Amino acid sequence: MINQLLKGLVDLIYGTGRARRKFERDNPNEKVLAADASKGIVTTTNQDIQRGLDWVTSQRAVVLLTDKKLVCGKWTIPLDTISTAQLLKINSLFGGGQVLKVQTTDDKNFQFGMQLNPEWTIQQQLPLTLEKGQVKHSAFSIIVRLIAVGYLIYWIYERFIAN
Repeated sequence: MINQLLKGLVDLIYGTGRARRKFERDNPNEKVLAADASKGIVTTTNQDIQRGLDWVTSQRAVVLLTDKKLVCGKWTIPLDTISTAQLLKINSLFGGGQVLKVQTTDDKNFQFGMQLNPEWTIQQQLPLTLEKGQVKHSAFSIIVRLIAVGYLIYWIYERFIAN
């Protein structure tokens, strides 16, 4: 239930339905199989999912899977150039999500983080390996969290204990 509410909210913010309809109107010869609000990054290798600076500066757009390609913002990836595709189910503080990891034949690696959406597992056009994933923390992510916790402790001390 919470996952559906979050997906609806995120799709509303990103305009997923509008983007899907616009794409279908502009590309009548292609069928949209799945659409989601997404944060996308390009990685140098097929690396594990991890929190970090890449996600802070990630491309935010609607990711569309059609019967011919994967489209997300400025990226267009023809399906025949995809060598591997994994869909990893993840859990977070705000409910479940999924990350689509795509590696192309020219060794480009993409990761698309999105809310849980059964459209991706139902579609048959893009062969996916389904896995349970775990999000790791980068050094940047750990440092930011330590600074935030330290500041919170300082604030509590100044506000309640020092006075």
